[in-house]
Amino acid sequence: MEITIICIGLLYFFSHYLTVLYQKTRIPDVLILIIVGILIGPVFKLASIDSLGMLGQVLTSVALIIILFEGGLNMELSNIWGSMRTAAKLTVSFFFITAMIVGLLLHYMLHYSWLLSFITGFILGGTSSAVVLPMVSLLRMSDKPRTILVLESALTDVLCIVFAISFLSSYSTGIVEIGKIAGSLISSLVLASALGVGAGYIWLRLMTWIKTFPNTQFTTFAFMFIVYGLAEYFGFSGAISALAFGIVLGNYSKIPMPQKIKDQLPDGIITELERRLYSEIVFLLKIYFFVYLGMAIPFESSYFFIIAAALVGAIYLARLFSTRFLVRDTDIKWEDKSVMSAMVPKGLAAAVLAGLPLQYGIPEGSEIQIIVYNVVFVSILVTSILIPLIRTRFISRFYRVFFRPIPKLEKLAVSGRGSGSKEPDTNVVENKEDNL
Repeated sequence: MEITIICIGLLYFFSHYLTVLYQKTRIPDVLILIIVGILIGPVFKLASIDSLGMLGQVLTSVALIIILFEGGLNMELSNIWGSMRTAAKLTVSFFFITAMIVGLLLHYMLHYSWLLSFITGFILGGTSSAVVLPMVSLLRMSDKPRTILVLESALTDVLCIVFAISFLSSYSTGIVEIGKIAGSLISSLVLASALGVGAGYIWLRLMTWIKTFPNTQFTTFAFMFIVYGLAEYFGFSGAISALAFGIVLGNYSKIPMPQKIKDQLPDGIITELERRLYSEIVFLLKIYFFVYLGMAIPFESSYFFIIAAALVGAIYLARLFSTRFLVRDTDIKWEDKSVMSAMVPKGLAAAVLAGLPLQYGIPEGSEIQIIVYNVVFVSILVTSILIPLIRTRFISRFYRVFFRPIPKLEKLAVSGRGSGSKEPDTNVVENKEDNL
């Protein structure tokens, strides 16, 4: 026990060193923390996720809630409205592109049925909020592409859960209920957002009273856990509710509400001290979340690892072209588009859903779980390698040419301009140094 406590303390200081290391080398701390987890778990077998029991599951859920809340807290409402259209288009399109790629490859490589292959595709269709948000927070990105990536990571969790569970039920019954899928999707998105926004308004009204009590810095977190729990209890997306709750609190001064309520609100709903405290908590939870994720990755078969690597390679190649033709905003620079094309890590949602086929009694369930866990690891590995490589001279030259504006497409992407006007080339950067 004493050694374990010492290791927990050392891991905290080690993570601070990794932050400094990232600033010098651009090697993401996420990758090294996962490798530490792999060494602790599958390699040296010093600990296992089974020994942690429910503690590990609670830790991952709490980490996801707080990371999403802090992400929403730091998002500008104007950026959300300006990014929503592109985020929705990229999210939905690439979710189904990923599902199609995974479905085709698994059907022909492992001879799974079409339905089971696409179920696995739905499980792997999203990006991980717990990976994306910490990574983009360390990158020099413009607000709009950063917001697009945050929204995508939150929205795809909903798509993964709804489609994977719905089609698993269809696998058992043999009936695909499109209406039920659409209803689940709408309730998860719309009602979860409404719950998060409504809870934000309620909390704003309670803040004047709450602030009169001592030791209230964690009351917002406590209320956020209640909001997340209620959303999950009613079958909505707790992740979306947590994100919406954070957005409301971070933008309360810009949200329409009676002036009487605004006058009663204390200055700085979330104080600078509380923001720093929340950031420290996110940092702390991120450490142990990624170590836990590394401990959960199985390395039982090199064959399934090769399958996972092939899936990840195809997904990232498709992402590159999807970003090129789906993200046509002229105000997003090529540097940011290159980051968006590399930001497709899988994570918590995929890892949780990976066990469902086995629970449904599907014979290939254990294989699917191993493949998904390996895809999670390889995708995070590829993202962690690609992000620093984008800064190198040779790779950055490729991205600069690849994301060069296509005049006809850029004219279609810009509204309100005359047909004879010349579009400014906002993606051409004279400075040869990458500013990521």
